[in-house]
Amino acid sequence: QMREVNTKQQIEPLLEGKLDIGVMRNTRLPDTLTHQLLLREPLVAVLHQNHPLAASGREKLKFSDLANQPFVFFSREVGTALHDEILTLLKNAGITPYITQEVGEAMTIVGLVSAGLGVSILPASFTRIQVDGVCYRYLDEETAFTEVWLAYSKTRPLSAQATALINLMIAQP
Repeated sequence: QMREVNTKQQIEPLLEGKLDIGVMRNTRLPDTLTHQLLLREPLVAVLHQNHPLAASGREKLKFSDLANQPFVFFSREVGTALHDEILTLLKNAGITPYITQEVGEAMTIVGLVSAGLGVSILPASFTRIQVDGVCYRYLDEETAFTEVWLAYSKTRPLSAQATALINLMIAQP
C-alpha cells in the first residue's frame, strides 16, 4: 500500500515501522535510517516568460543571476526537503533570497511565477508542467541538483515485497 507524504513526513513512520520504505528528497536522516540513491535531478530557475532573464536568450543561469529577484518559494512549515536544500545552495553561493510568497505546493509556485509574482528554483522534472507565461532555465552550477532517495530502516529487516520493490526501482535506467 502506498501513501503520498512529503519527505519530512516520512521520517517518523519509517522509524516506527509504519512505513517500510520511503521515496524522498535528500535530507538529514536519523542514524537508524539509511538510503540508496534513486536519481540525481538538476535544478532549474522558474521565470515568467517576460522576465529579463528569460528574454536574455541565455540557456543557463547562475545562482548569482537570481540574487536580487523576488522569490516564490516553499513554506518551511510544509516540510519539504527542497526548502532547506535550495536555501542552503543559495546561502553557499552567498545569496539570501528575498522571499515574497511562501506556499505549500510546487504547482502553486509555478502559478505564482506565471502571474509575475517572482522567480523560483525547482527540480527539472517540473519542466514537464507547461503553464502559460512560464519558462525554465537550467542552472549552470556544479551544485544545482537534488537527489531522490529510497530510505528504510537499518535495524528492521525488510519484507520480501519491500526488497523486491527496491530492487525494481534501483534497476530502472
